[in-house]
Amino acid sequence: MKIRSLVAASLVVGVGAATMPSSAAGTSTMGTVNQSSTRAVQIAGPEVPLLYGPQVPTLAASAKESKKRYRVSPGITLSNPLNGTRDDINAKVTRAINHTFKKAKIRMASWNFDSWAYVGALTAAHKRGVSVRLIMSRQMANAQGSRGPYAALRRNLMGSGNGSRPANRRSWFKTCDHSCRGKGGAMHSKFFIFSQSGKSKKIVMNTSANLTAAAKRVQWNDLYTAVGRDITYRAYNKVFRQMPADTKQNYHQYQDKGITLWFYPAPGQPDIVMGMLNQVQCDGAKKAGVKGKTSIRVAQDVFNNKRGETIARKLLALHRSGCSVRVVYSQAVGASRSIIKRLPNNHLVQDRDGDCSYDRYLHAKILAISGNYGGNPSERIVLNGSANWSATAVKSDEQGMIIDRDSAEKKYAKWVNEMYNIHLKSAPCDPTLAAERVNGRMAAFDPYAEMEH
Repeated sequence: MKIRSLVAASLVVGVGAATMPSSAAGTSTMGTVNQSSTRAVQIAGPEVPLLYGPQVPTLAASAKESKKRYRVSPGITLSNPLNGTRDDINAKVTRAINHTFKKAKIRMASWNFDSWAYVGALTAAHKRGVSVRLIMSRQMANAQGSRGPYAALRRNLMGSGNGSRPANRRSWFKTCDHSCRGKGGAMHSKFFIFSQSGKSKKIVMNTSANLTAAAKRVQWNDLYTAVGRDITYRAYNKVFRQMPADTKQNYHQYQDKGITLWFYPAPGQPDIVMGMLNQVQCDGAKKAGVKGKTSIRVAQDVFNNKRGETIARKLLALHRSGCSVRVVYSQAVGASRSIIKRLPNNHLVQDRDGDCSYDRYLHAKILAISGNYGGNPSERIVLNGSANWSATAVKSDEQGMIIDRDSAEKKYAKWVNEMYNIHLKSAPCDPTLAAERVNGRMAAFDPYAEMEH
């Protein structure tokens, strides 16, 4: 078995299973998120008019015919804010929303929701009779105030006869206090489920991208789409159904035809990333790797605290043992930063306006391995998902996939190599644009303040 000894899973479903089991010196990272103390909130109530969000008309007959022909394409989608592919992920998600039928179901988990385009698309889907349900971080929702995209979509989903629908078909927008399924941490998942879009059924989109405009404009992100995979579809739905209760759940892991699905929180479990890196042998790669050496390609937004340091030290040890290692990152906090500087690395960030805060940056969370892995000298395997490499991630709502497919590793590794060779120049830092004066003195500023996680 190529994927082995990663985490002692509390739940594993075999491929043939018929049913699911029950149940800079940076200071800002996911590890310091503070959220309000109230628990999960369900938004439901009397019908109200649409507020603030775009007014999207009902689809015309020709558009309805287009829905019947449309298919969601499976596989990898990558975004790059520097060129024309930058809208690939947002455009793909929006197309899937726009091609949903009446009585279809959309389920979305996103740490942040901050896009008027998504407000319009999801409002229109709800008005067509689609059951639309979303969950996001309460801290991020509260920060928007009463006239932001979250509040607008929440109000819109209460309208169009929502209260008269059967309970299992009503739309809503909920938030969680810290993690939905853990203690502390954050609601940091990023996945989207569609029962049907066009002619495609049982669609799962697993991604590093939040439902935000920033994901389109300023971030490097990835998305992996699974279509028609029954185990994957049921696994993601199961986790989504657990989230509104805002109560502690166990780590979940499932197997589905060469893909391992994993869902944090996982306190006390072996580390998935270290579990993969510990299976690497640097020598003996055949028909994979680089010149007989195992290749490790990393694109990670955040290395933080002891967990980030431990992973960084392992990467350095493998580099010194002869592995071909490249690391692309946005934030490396504490000891992780000095360790990563000893590796072949690229700090993929940019401050475009000179306010001393990065506003274009890597946001993906990728580990791609090619070579001698798990006793197979020709292995190609990749980990993706929503999780930063920090202790906070382990106790947060996070999800991802370990994909045991040559084509997936090749595409991800090529993407990391491309990002490794992108060197951005920032505008000169002008502290007067960034810092406030406190008692007549300049206050400290955070170069990562404008970043999503």
